[in-house]
Amino acid sequence: MRPIAKIIVGIILSILLLAAASLAMVPEKDLLLNTPDLGNFRKAGKIKEKDKASLKVWENYAEFQKKHPSQVKPLMLKGTSALTTPYDEVWESERQLDPTLVAARERQGKPFRVRLYWLAGQVQACTVEKYFKSDPLTWEKLDKPGYRIIALLDRKTLLPILAKLQAKEQAFEVMAAGVHLQEAKKALAAGHPEEKDIKNRTYGRLEEARRHLEAIDSDADEYDEAKKLLAEVERREKDLKKYQEVMRQAESEKMIKKREAIVKEMDKDFLGKGFDVQMELSGDEKTVLTMDCVVFSRPLVFVFVDKSDMLQKLRDAGFAEVVFSNKKINYEWDIDLNN
Repeated sequence: MRPIAKIIVGIILSILLLAAASLAMVPEKDLLLNTPDLGNFRKAGKIKEKDKASLKVWENYAEFQKKHPSQVKPLMLKGTSALTTPYDEVWESERQLDPTLVAARERQGKPFRVRLYWLAGQVQACTVEKYFKSDPLTWEKLDKPGYRIIALLDRKTLLPILAKLQAKEQAFEVMAAGVHLQEAKKALAAGHPEEKDIKNRTYGRLEEARRHLEAIDSDADEYDEAKKLLAEVERREKDLKKYQEVMRQAESEKMIKKREAIVKEMDKDFLGKGFDVQMELSGDEKTVLTMDCVVFSRPLVFVFVDKSDMLQKLRDAGFAEVVFSNKKINYEWDIDLNN
């Protein structure tokens, strides 16, 4: 090999080595601060203590999931139902939506509780806990209502998520300012905030756009344009907040009317079948339906629940809970429709 060729090869190898060195592994704790798979832990409570945890999915809920496979995401199939793990730190965050395994449904009442268990900077397990007042299999009230583990992911299951996030972060780190700018423009172009009809407005991927714009250094040629786009992101964020509140209120009113109409329809249906059922709606948005009848018994409630589409209709209307009661015998069957 000629001397000049050796020099060129040496330069190329040096560049490659420098590039490889610059692509340092991002710490797992940074990767899992906020992800599509596990949710946002930026404001999570963080407990630092050394211990060992015995984690196990609640058997009753595991059995319930077998009967309703449509509520289980593919990730659940790769998980585990029990493990014992040492840890030196725990992150705990509350969610209104189950971030991992169960098909997303807005949760009324107490929020989900999600925990990440860490050891020496590596994630060991993720648990999702749900607050139960009644047994999802029998609908009977629990002696001790409280949180139960409904989803458990071990480190083996979490590794593919970490690998995907690691690759994404390393690609982000080496992006040139011009590429950051183009990606931010694409994220904003995905929205149409100028639509006059508020129902048709979209705002683009604002969090993604903000991250790309904030990654552009002040000494870059693209900085001035990035500042203007960042102001546009902030304007859209404010407008989006107002839009979400308007749409939430409109949807809430629509669903309350739907629930009221369903109750009237059910009342007529029960009377037509010879049942005198007293119905009552409660909760801030009338999401709890209580039905009382002197002939309600466990076998009869089972017929209503297991042999008809009643519960599915109530779920579709946004009900969170239905209570069958028989005041004559002082008993209730409480069914959480978010299961």
